[in-house]
Amino acid sequence: MGAPVRLAWPAVVEPAEQGIDGRAGRAMPRDDIDLRRALQRFVDGILRDRQDSEDIVQETYVRLYSYRRSRPVADVGAFCFTVARNLVNDHFRRARITARHVEIDDTIACSQPRAEEILDYRQRVDILVRALKVMPPLRREVFLRRRLDGVPSSVIATDLEMSVAAVDKHCARALADLRTALERRGLMPGGGA
Repeated sequence: MGAPVRLAWPAVVEPAEQGIDGRAGRAMPRDDIDLRRALQRFVDGILRDRQDSEDIVQETYVRLYSYRRSRPVADVGAFCFTVARNLVNDHFRRARITARHVEIDDTIACSQPRAEEILDYRQRVDILVRALKVMPPLRREVFLRRRLDGVPSSVIATDLEMSVAAVDKHCARALADLRTALERRGLMPGGGA
């Protein structure tokens, strides 16, 4: 057997495209291919999004062809990189404007109450505090100890030397006074407006 036969692979041939000089149907000259690849790498490196960078490179060539219809371009590479940089800047500017004008959905879950709820609660607290201040002192004391402090009715009855039924009656009347105070202001007890 002789020496192995080496096959020489042909150089990679780019598909027939329209060259920068505007001639259709011919393979792009090597300089045009290198420029396009350099532009693609430049834009890819900035955007990190292949689809957007391909769009920008394509738009760069569209603007080059359009510009060349009316005047000559001395340095095609410098022209293309300048146009590509401007298109990238426009891309980021549009993205910032779009991000700034995003509508916030009111249904987004948030652990904090909304401003309207806070105002409603504050208004209710003010009304209830005023109603407690004008309540008879014994009724207020029984109600606060029972409902706020959680002291059992039997303990309150023993401390104040009254029956458990009397303690429960004072609590019921205090609740009725508080409901009436809220209703006079057009508010429903329990948080509903």
